Amino acid sequence: MNDVLSMGTTQRFVDTGKYLSAFADEVLVRCIQCEAVGTVTAQWSSRGWNALFQCASCSLELKPGDWVGPVKFEGRQPCGYCGHKWLALSVEFPKLPVSPPTALQKQCPECGHETAITVSIAMARPSDQCIDPHFGLPLRLSKETRFGTVWAYNQRHVMELLGYVSAKLRVRQNASNGAMFSRLPRWMKVARHRDEIAKALSRLGAEI
Repeated sequence: MNDVLSMGTTQRFVDTGKYLSAFADEVLVRCIQCEAVGTVTAQWSSRGWNALFQCASCSLELKPGDWVGPVKFEGRQPCGYCGHKWLALSVEFPKLPVSPPTALQKQCPECGHETAITVSIAMARPSDQCIDPHFGLPLRLSKETRFGTVWAYNQRHVMELLGYVSAKLRVRQNASNGAMFSRLPRWMKVARHRDEIAKALSRLGAEI
């Protein structure tokens, strides 16, 4: 990990516009059943990601289409009493309930009555995004700082983030607004936060 630690002295970094998905072929995670460390491996095809996870400790196996991360139930319809107010709701759960609800109650601010809103299920991603993008497993590589949570998918991701954060000069080259560094939270880009965040990333690199 000396290569990662030495990047703390980077003077110039060129952002070539990589997307976060460029690092999603290998994601270091923790098993939701036994907490053992493991790796999600994935390959991109014309139909999307073909990902696989198999825990070496408890034999939990996840295949494309499986999702064990947070979910949200969303719905929108008129009030069942006054009919004049559209009611919308979005409720998140840390994981899919054993018996998923098909409807949730919502109080109308207009008439005060409650209406059962039909809901659909969708994947949810926490604001800190400390889950793998394929199955929603918790990431192995994450560190709390005073400013927020620093996380990465794998060693390549750690090194790329460390190079960017520690650089005194950052140059954008063909980078769109959807690129990884454009989407980083502002606190990771502030110069006065550089040292603490770089140290957190270096510690992540040392854990691999």
